[in-house]
Amino acid sequence: MPALTVDRMCAALQRTKGSFYHHFRDLDAFLTVLLARWEEALTEAPIEFAAAEGDPRKRAARLDEAVARLDHRLDLAVRAWGLWDERARAAVARVDARRLAYLTELYEGAGREGARELAQLEYVAFLGTQQVSGFTAPASAAQLVEAVRRGLERIAQGVAGPS
Repeated sequence: MPALTVDRMCAALQRTKGSFYHHFRDLDAFLTVLLARWEEALTEAPIEFAAAEGDPRKRAARLDEAVARLDHRLDLAVRAWGLWDERARAAVARVDARRLAYLTELYEGAGREGARELAQLEYVAFLGTQQVSGFTAPASAAQLVEAVRRGLERIAQGVAGPS
């Protein structure tokens, strides 16, 4: 983030540079913690919330519930940062792999054939919705992802046509 400096950040937050350096060695350390926090809050926490559901068939709904409450602007910001910063790009790759693995696990738990492909399609729909709508209305994005999921499941079952 070329425009981000400790001075600018402290001025915007009305904090002293001393308070920044009390918590972080330097800007690089801050950015590392920022990415780790993004991974935890927007990936690991929703997965842990969903995984706490005892019934494997209800985990997807629980994941949707957790994801709908997130501030998706953070995802968009980190993805944009990753376009030019290797550290952010690596974090996005880790998050994408983790999310895909969990979605695949959900489809496998539901006994779906082609679980990996279904997970990939659902995740692409999710990411596309973030990009197109900017997640100004998370409920509608969740509804779109759910509609895609239902459609993919019908395709996997060999059912033709809309429901």
